[in-house]
Amino acid sequence: MSSRPPTPAEIVPAWRHVLSADLAAHAQHPAASFVQLATLDVDGFPANRTLTFRRFGQAGELVFTTDLRSQKCEQITHDAKAEACWYFANARVQWRLRGRVSVAGARSRKCQALRAEVWARLSDSSRQRFLWPAPGLPLCEPMNLASPRLATPPASFGLLILLPQRAERLDLRAAPNRHLSWSATRSGWRMTELNP
Repeated sequence: MSSRPPTPAEIVPAWRHVLSADLAAHAQHPAASFVQLATLDVDGFPANRTLTFRRFGQAGELVFTTDLRSQKCEQITHDAKAEACWYFANARVQWRLRGRVSVAGARSRKCQALRAEVWARLSDSSRQRFLWPAPGLPLCEPMNLASPRLATPPASFGLLILLPQRAERLDLRAAPNRHLSWSATRSGWRMTELNP
């Protein structure tokens, strides 16, 4: 048995507990699960969109769903850097989480159980979107929105997984505002209080 210290990816970071508490405090607000995710397109321009947070991974990763045919998956293949921004309006708290993002589809063996679990928790209307034509292409004909209920995910269904290397929480309700930053280091996570 190795006695090596755990890597940052193996340690549940302290910020995750704080973010979990913010999520629990807003559990009754459906909009609290909406997160903005920015990536870079192939021309180097930022591309931002809203995703629904599905759950945390074992090491604090943020797990979202994605259509594997979408432009964001192409962007992630080109450049895996991304930043998520979360805003809890009632508490006036903003989170920014920067790191590397990956996509897991049917061929990703290590994420098969997680992919099946997330699929099983989706509503029927969310599942049907993965049977529509590829997103972002011109609409050629009216879409058939009635789809059969699928027990297993289609090939277009994937997970988007953000592994933060930095997390920041800005509390705008506190007076003065409070700005905390956590950064991944070789030995774990380091927290610093920043000017707001």
